[in-house]
Amino acid sequence: MYERFADEYAAHAEVSPYNALYDRPAVLGLAGDVRGMTVFDAACGPGLYAAELQERGARVLGCDASPRFVELARERTGGRADLRVHDLAEPLDWVPDGTADLAVLALAIHYLDDRVALLKELRRILAPGGALVLSTEHPMSKWLRLGGSYFDVEAVEESLSDERDWPIRAWRMPLTDICGEFRTAGFLIDELLEPRPVPEMAESHPDDHALLNQVPAFVAFRLIPRPG
Repeated sequence: MYERFADEYAAHAEVSPYNALYDRPAVLGLAGDVRGMTVFDAACGPGLYAAELQERGARVLGCDASPRFVELARERTGGRADLRVHDLAEPLDWVPDGTADLAVLALAIHYLDDRVALLKELRRILAPGGALVLSTEHPMSKWLRLGGSYFDVEAVEESLSDERDWPIRAWRMPLTDICGEFRTAGFLIDELLEPRPVPEMAESHPDDHALLNQVPAFVAFRLIPRPG
């Protein structure tokens, strides 16, 4: 979906308040200390999370379906991360079992039709004691924007931006269904975070800061494999 506007989106996401001052701090906070870890960045996009994880001392590997995103991510990480073009709708057959101490899936799971299959693959590649950190659009935010029933489960086509023609297709579903898919895939929720914007947003984007302190746009989770 992103290939047509990959460069535009990369420039946007680097400084966008919803990315730089909201989602990335939340996801990286849940990731914690990654020094010496192997981290798999699923749907790595233009490499903004991968570069930060690498800077914090992790060995990073990952993938994205967009060839241009992977090219940008390799540039951003100085070629030191093992990043490949791969559609997450397909098995991660190039990643051995138990490879990653941590997997990161930021703002991407809602694009997948079979989310459970992907979650099972990410569980497979986790080493013992590993965790998955993911973020997605908050179902309340989606309901407020789209209307209908909060409990609707459906794929919706819309633009990623109000100002730009960035068409996407993403799933809406209530929190119960989101968490149910985690359990079906063999995960337990270690932490659920409805993030608040970082204080710097109050100066640079006061309207966004005020809104995000009233209504969450995203929700983030730290998941751990269920024993047994």
